Amino acid sequence: MKKLTFILVMVVAFIVGCSSEPIEEVNVYKMKSFSETDMDILVKYTDSKVINAFIKAFNAAHKEPGVVNMADPDYKVELGDETYFLWLEDDHGTIMNMEDTNTIYTLSKRSAGILYKTIMEK
Repeated sequence: MKKLTFILVMVVAFIVGCSSEPIEEVNVYKMKSFSETDMDILVKYTDSKVINAFIKAFNAAHKEPGVVNMADPDYKVELGDETYFLWLEDDHGTIMNMEDTNTIYTLSKRSAGILYKTIMEK
């Protein structure tokens, strides 16, 4: 299982690292439900340190086994060509790629804390 997780992380890192255009912006929307974004609450991050924090956190997220049934997400995050749902507290976080809503990935406690602090500061 660890080998599969490592391979997944490396593939994601390769894809993000080899994208034709560097990621210059991360958009974070507050969500009302899975199907409804609060378009009035959008925060755009253009600082390279913040962008790298999102990339690092998402690339290092751990895939959880099984099919999931989740509560409404806290945020929608647009990161390059990918869009994710994000559930976030100060000590844990979960992401779900909008292209695969049956799979979730957990963020490390450290990454969740960094992203939480970043988002709560705005």
